Amino acid sequence: MSIVLTDDIRNMHFKHQLKAEEMKYYTENFALAILRSCFDIYDDWIVCDAPDLQSPDGSSGIEVTELAISLNKAIIGDCLHYWETGDVKYKNKAEYRGARAGESFYILPSVDSNDELAALETIFRKKLIKLTGYKKRGIDKLGLIMVMDGLPLSATAENWADVVRVLQSDSEEKYDKVFFTYSSVLSYYNCITDTVTNYPIDKNDYEALSKYARSIVENK
Repeated sequence: MSIVLTDDIRNMHFKHQLKAEEMKYYTENFALAILRSCFDIYDDWIVCDAPDLQSPDGSSGIEVTELAISLNKAIIGDCLHYWETGDVKYKNKAEYRGARAGESFYILPSVDSNDELAALETIFRKKLIKLTGYKKRGIDKLGLIMVMDGLPLSATAENWADVVRVLQSDSEEKYDKVFFTYSSVLSYYNCITDTVTNYPIDKNDYEALSKYARSIVENK
């Protein structure tokens, strides 16, 4: 792994929440850090724009997206605005959507695996549409990594690749590889060989990789 997780990184503390407009850049850097922790081939990849991660020669790319329940994503947005502005109307919106919101925390409403898999399906359908445009630009190899904050339900972790497999069977363009990372695991679906491999990541390392990505945002 090209990232050295020093004590300085592991012991980082941040004084404020990320702004809403910073979250995308953080997620992209976190996704790349996770990939580097499991595969040497991504050590020289960089964060770009469309696709989000690219090889040095630009011939291969990986799209980065969050896997979030749409309602919960709206709640998180409300909470971020509340923390940034102090405007209580955003707190009230989050709670109207079924959450609990405080000065520095939120508790999301409960969901089941059907909700999670439906969110994954919606996101993946949207991402499939982008493939044709990327291919026309000469990007030969394309992947997707979905980043989930927290731990999915067991049925989601077990069946997510089945959703990808079914959706790609009806698509003219297909991803070569799809990743799903969550709570100390990188799950890798090789679309060519139709195999799924799970790469455990030490919990402390996973948290340090998150801090490493956050530090990149702070120093941008």
